[in-house]
Amino acid sequence: MKDTLAERLLAKVMGWNATELTQERQDLQMLSEYKYDEYQQFFPGMRFIESLSLWLDQFKDSDKKIIAYNFMKSRIVFISNAELNHLIRMAFPDMIKPFLIQQVANKHEENPILIKKILKMKEFNVMLRQSLFLGLSDGARIDLFRRFSELNHEQVYPTYLITEDKSESLLRELRADLKKIVADDSLQNEKFRIVFLIDDFSASGISYLREEDGKLAGKIQKFDEQLTKKDSDIANLFDLNDLEICVVLYLATKRALNHIRKEAKKISEQKKIKINVMAVQELEDSISLNEEDIRDFLTLMKKKFDKSIINEHYKKGRYDKPYLGFDECGLPLILSHNCPNNSLPILWHESDDKSYRALFPRVQRFKVGKS
Repeated sequence: MKDTLAERLLAKVMGWNATELTQERQDLQMLSEYKYDEYQQFFPGMRFIESLSLWLDQFKDSDKKIIAYNFMKSRIVFISNAELNHLIRMAFPDMIKPFLIQQVANKHEENPILIKKILKMKEFNVMLRQSLFLGLSDGARIDLFRRFSELNHEQVYPTYLITEDKSESLLRELRADLKKIVADDSLQNEKFRIVFLIDDFSASGISYLREEDGKLAGKIQKFDEQLTKKDSDIANLFDLNDLEICVVLYLATKRALNHIRKEAKKISEQKKIKINVMAVQELEDSISLNEEDIRDFLTLMKKKFDKSIINEHYKKGRYDKPYLGFDECGLPLILSHNCPNNSLPILWHESDDKSYRALFPRVQRFKVGKS
């Protein structure tokens, strides 16, 4: 009954007759059931078709509603929870483990295609155990990552903000396990040698590393500061003369990866610490919308842009064309748990007075207009 009422509401908004509604129903039901209804930021009782109806209703002219509706059907890229979980499941076996195999092969002059041989080597098991896995945000879903991997519980932690007690516990467990693997006193370094910093998604890379007032800022810079901070609990976990940092993103644009690698090189050169940046799923730059390709919808985007979005946090990226989203990324991308602010604001921004409606309302980390 509720689905029928929602469809009638949408038909009324779009001015469809019974035949037109029938023609659209199959596509809408498929989009709703297999993808969009699972969006986690719809308020209780709201599902996709209701949200679509309210979103379309803000475009008063019928031709504008048609433009917006066609954009929704043809352009939006929705990453479901199942798809993101699949990327998390792939992270260790498809990205991290091959990376460690290659590291051991390079160091011990083995052919990396001899995978079974390398996996049986004591050196591989030592390197695997001397790897520490830390989440950069809640999006890292470290609990799932650990379950999908073959890692020791005491080498996976949800944040890089580690207490003194936890630091001591991690080292104590590490040394106990290393003694079992090596079975002698030949190991020189009994601390962690590789740290994997894990997160879910990046579109621009700016939140990870950026330059502000001539200095680097961002999540990776904050981690680096903890490493070099005097009496830092996390610094005690590593020998800084024998440390490698690997940033692992489940999903990232090529633009973001290039940006992070470029900025990370500055830290590498200054601190003499090697930093690798990798993504389980890399999105081509073509995912960003070309203004020429969406000329009709572009007019709607400009008209329905709320300038209150542009606060001090938004200004950390480019904003000459703020209607394209944070840092002008121009993404039509929706993640099942939240819509990135790099996506088009017309899709995610909703004002308190409802003069600006969102198709996929975004939970804002930084409230607009209050910075």
